[in-house]
Amino acid sequence: MRVQTLYAVAGLIWGLILGPDAGLYAARVMGGVAWLYQYEDGAWADWVIIPFGAVIGLTVLFSCYQLGAAAGRRYDDTTVQRLRHAKSLPWALLVVGIAVGTVTALTIDNRQRAVANYVQAQKDAAARLLVFAETLHQITAYGVKWPGGGEAGRIDLSFGGRRHGDYRLDWKILSQDGKEPLLDGSYAVRLDPKYKSTNIPISAVELANAYVLRSKRPGAEIVVDERFRLVLELRPVLNGREWNALPDDEAARLDDGESILLARATTAFRVKFEARGGRIKW
Repeated sequence: MRVQTLYAVAGLIWGLILGPDAGLYAARVMGGVAWLYQYEDGAWADWVIIPFGAVIGLTVLFSCYQLGAAAGRRYDDTTVQRLRHAKSLPWALLVVGIAVGTVTALTIDNRQRAVANYVQAQKDAAARLLVFAETLHQITAYGVKWPGGGEAGRIDLSFGGRRHGDYRLDWKILSQDGKEPLLDGSYAVRLDPKYKSTNIPISAVELANAYVLRSKRPGAEIVVDERFRLVLELRPVLNGREWNALPDDEAARLDDGESILLARATTAFRVKFEARGGRIKW
């Protein structure tokens, strides 16, 4: 057998070994993505997971074959006669590949079963996630009382939900075109199924000073008459039992702000003041 063919066969054998495991790993990773199961009954997710794993597996198989064929093309007949390893190396790869492939073939069923069990566990966890999300508190009513004239304002909030537990309430106020908050805060709150309301004071002086400081013109004359934005986020603080019932990637989705467990609200309120020489005039 020509050495070029030996290299190609060795690449094909290693592709047959690595391809199925790469496909199974890809299917496992895809099966851990909770959003696949969050719409309707999630049955369509199998049409994503299985083809994705198959494509990755076939890609690895084809890549190994191409790698082997490319390695074989480096050696012409003259080179093979001169370099002893040029022909011994592919035979070594073939022998090792057949040995490893035999072990892999004997254990592939266990790995397939483990991946199938993991994917099913994530489906079940995603179903629990949807049910759990319905019990969480939402921001049912919200608004800003802003009397103006330099008087302190306040954020009025009401919550509704069925879960007994801890939450974190984050709020921030941004100028009309601002991306960074002028004022912000975070509060730990404990909510229960009873209807609850609270309020958060806003210092008019702090808000105006923050705007002037952000303008980077503290000594200039600044006239402000615009709608500031209030952004609210209510985040559940989960206990160990609740975490264990959720999909594996839900912690990352919470950190990224993409989780359905987050409740958000936003509104706007009008703010008017003038700043001259660093002094605020209402």
